[in-house]
Amino acid sequence: MKKLILFFVVSCVALAVHAQGLPYSKYLEYSKKEFKENNFKYDEYTNTWSLRKSNGLRVTVNILAIIADAQEDVRPDMNDYTILVQMGKDGKASSVTVMFYNDETYHKLLTFMKDNGGNFLETSSGKLTKNQASYSGYALELNMEQHNISRTSARTADYKTVKNVDESYNDYHFTILTSVEPWSEYMEDEAARKAKRDAKGKKKRNVEDLM
Repeated sequence: MKKLILFFVVSCVALAVHAQGLPYSKYLEYSKKEFKENNFKYDEYTNTWSLRKSNGLRVTVNILAIIADAQEDVRPDMNDYTILVQMGKDGKASSVTVMFYNDETYHKLLTFMKDNGGNFLETSSGKLTKNQASYSGYALELNMEQHNISRTSARTADYKTVKNVDESYNDYHFTILTSVEPWSEYMEDEAARKAKRDAKGKKKRNVEDLM
């Protein structure tokens, strides 16, 4: 009886996880019609569909602040985002990447990866933190990078001194990778240029090659 109850509980948990679903994975299954209906723009050269949102009101406010010699906010708006879907040669999606600035969204995605993903791994270097996990045949990546801004604001009322302003913000990248190889004319052109450089002995060396 205990085994039956345990099996029932485990099954319910599994169903709950499946019902929750992987955030943003729906874009991997979008058709051309669905992309267009949802205002995605297609770039034939890079073979990508993209959707971008930028807070135009905030940009206008910053321009007015500069004109008025006031202090503008140089940080991105927390509600700005970009969704980029990289397609493969067969017309299937290779990956979807979501770039955003909302801290709450980051913590929701991080919690999802920790609670539902397999082989969770977190690494950090300087201002960059990387989180990786697997989920239902996909590879997941969630990166956080901190940006510090140090600048001089407008002059103060006495017109003799200036204010130093230090600000910071995080940008986040969430990527779902499928088993489909990415393909585009841009990638083919880059590969051709690299092969040409290598043939001429002009291979670009990185820091590891110089060890």
